[in-house]
Amino acid sequence: MKHLLLLSVLLLMMGCGSSTSTDGAVIESIDPYADPPGYSGDPFAGFDPVTSIRFPAEGDLEIEMEEPASMNGAWSVQVAACGSMDAALSVRDIINAQTDHPVFVDHVGSFYKVRVGAFTSSSDSDGLRNHLRSNGYPEAWSVER
Repeated sequence: MKHLLLLSVLLLMMGCGSSTSTDGAVIESIDPYADPPGYSGDPFAGFDPVTSIRFPAEGDLEIEMEEPASMNGAWSVQVAACGSMDAALSVRDIINAQTDHPVFVDHVGSFYKVRVGAFTSSSDSDGLRNHLRSNGYPEAWSVER
């Protein structure tokens, strides 16, 4: 058993490094990280230069929110509850183009809720809620953030 193991190791060692072809020429091992033989092109041709790299941190996909009190109130009008951050950000961008009120994306449970405005009471948000309902968000409703 010991001899079989020694023979196996010896055979493996003989396979490493350069080898000899049948005509006696030495063949060097191919570096798997080098360019292929004869390649002289630029692999980055046609791409913009990289000027910075940003590595996402844990929880980086969530938007950090300011406290509602710092935006003049804890009441907002909710227009959507999305299953993904990308969908919520799309709705947020559309709403931003339609109103001057601040637009928030709150991560609650498994939903990303798009909420507009910061009001001190539910009745203060009535005007915005009615405006959003008449402009394509019929399910808009006032919510305390």
